[in-house]
Amino acid sequence: MHIRVRESGRRVNGKPVKRYQAVWYEADREFRETFDNRELAQDKLDKVKTLLSQGQSAASLRERGKETFGVVAAQWLASRHDLKPRTRAEYANLLSGKTRARRTGDGSSTGDLSISATFNHRGVNTITRADIAEWVGKLAGAGKSASTVRHHYFVVRQILSQCVADGRLTVNPADYVKLPSERSAAGGTPGVVDDPDMFLTAAQVAALVDATPWPCSVMVHLAAWSGLRAAELAGLQVGDVELPDAPINPNAPAKPGVLHIERTVITIDGALVYDSPKTKGSRRRVPMTAGTTALLRDYLAAHPRRDEPTAPLFSSVTLKPSKPTGKRSVDADGNRIAPTAVDALAELSPDEAAKRLVLDWSAPIRHQTFYKAVFRPAVARANRLGGPGVVLPPALKFHALRHTYASLCVAAGIPPLQLSRFMGHAKVTTTLAVYTHLFEDDHAQTMAALEAMSRPVDVPNVLPMRQRH
Repeated sequence: MHIRVRESGRRVNGKPVKRYQAVWYEADREFRETFDNRELAQDKLDKVKTLLSQGQSAASLRERGKETFGVVAAQWLASRHDLKPRTRAEYANLLSGKTRARRTGDGSSTGDLSISATFNHRGVNTITRADIAEWVGKLAGAGKSASTVRHHYFVVRQILSQCVADGRLTVNPADYVKLPSERSAAGGTPGVVDDPDMFLTAAQVAALVDATPWPCSVMVHLAAWSGLRAAELAGLQVGDVELPDAPINPNAPAKPGVLHIERTVITIDGALVYDSPKTKGSRRRVPMTAGTTALLRDYLAAHPRRDEPTAPLFSSVTLKPSKPTGKRSVDADGNRIAPTAVDALAELSPDEAAKRLVLDWSAPIRHQTFYKAVFRPAVARANRLGGPGVVLPPALKFHALRHTYASLCVAAGIPPLQLSRFMGHAKVTTTLAVYTHLFEDDHAQTMAALEAMSRPVDVPNVLPMRQRH
C-alpha cells in the first residue's frame, strides 16, 4: 500500500494541481482511488487495512455492496424483532410499492417518489448522498409535509446504516443530508398547532354532529369532547365505557362517565387488528361531560352488542350502492354535471345518509372508509345546511377534533398537567409545546395581585411586638 502523487491537467497560478492516489493490491490486482489531498488518500488506505484485518477486503465490500436496496430493506425489516406491530406496519407501508399514490396539485402521481420506486432497483453501493438529497427535495417539492419527508428519510437511513454494519458500505450516504424544516409556511414554531381551522367552537361541533348520520355522529361528538385519536376511537370496546348509575332525582347533578383507553386499531396486511396504545401515557382514563355521558348511555341502549364487553363500540361502516334516479344533474344553464361522491352524499339529509350505511357490529370501524364515506360528506352537508355563511372549514380534518378538545379544555380553565393526562401525552411539555398559543395571556390579573401584595398595609389596631433584651 502506498500513495502515488500525480499532476492533473488543471493549473492554479500557473502550477499543475497535484492529485493523490491511494494504491493497494488484492489477489495480485492493483486497486487505486484518487483524492484531492494526501490526508484523504491516507484515510482510504487506513480503512482498507482495517477491512483486511477483519478478514474482509475492498473487493469483497464492493461485491456485497452490489445487493439491491429492495433486497436489503426486506432483510432489515425481517430482522427487526424489536419493533411494535404498529411501527412494523408503518415501516412496511413506507417500503411497499404505491399502486394508488396521492397526486400533486397539478394532478401528477407521487408514486415514483416512493422509497421502493426510487431505490429498490439500485445497488446499495451506487446510492450517493446527492441521490438521497435530490429525492428529499422532490418529496418536499411534491407537497409532502416536513414530517412525512423526515419519516421516509429516516427509514432509508436506518437501512443504509445496517448496510454499514453488515460490511456492504463503509459510510452511510444518508448522513449529512439536509431535511426540510418542521416550521410552517408562515414561519411558526415547529410542532405548534396554530392554524385557526384546526379549532372549532362548541357551536361548530354541534353543527358537524347534527350533519353526521347515526351511529357515526356519536363518534364525532366523542372525538371533539374527549380528544381521543382516531385509532383510539376505533379501538374502544363496550367494556371501556364506565357509566355511573342514573340519578334517582332528576334535578340532581349527573355524575360524569369515564372512558378507559386500553388499545388502538392498526392495519396490518389490509386487516384491522388491535394494538397497544401509542405511548405509555396513552393508556389512560378520560372523564366525560354530563352531556357526553348521557349521549353514550342512550347509544349503548341501542347498541346490539351492549352486553358484550369486548364488542367494538363503533361498528364498521360501508356504503350501499346508490340507486340510479334516471335524472341527469345539470347546472343553471342546463349543462350536465357529474357530482363527486362527496358532493352526492352531501346532498342527502343525515337520515338519508344513515340509510346508505351498512353497519357491521362484529368489526371495528375502519377510519379511512369512515373518513371518505361519512366525515367528508358530513362537513359539506353541515355547510349546506348552515345557510349562506360557511359553518365549517371546507378542508376540515378529523384530527382537528382532537385539537378542538384541547382548546375547549383550556377555555374551561383545565390546567396543562391535567389536560396532558386527558390527551395521553407522555409529557406535559408536549402539551405546552403543541398548544403554546392557547395558554398565552397578558398576565394582567396575576400582575395586579402581585402589585397588591407589594403595597404596605396600614392597620391602626396592630401594635409592634416588643423586642426582648
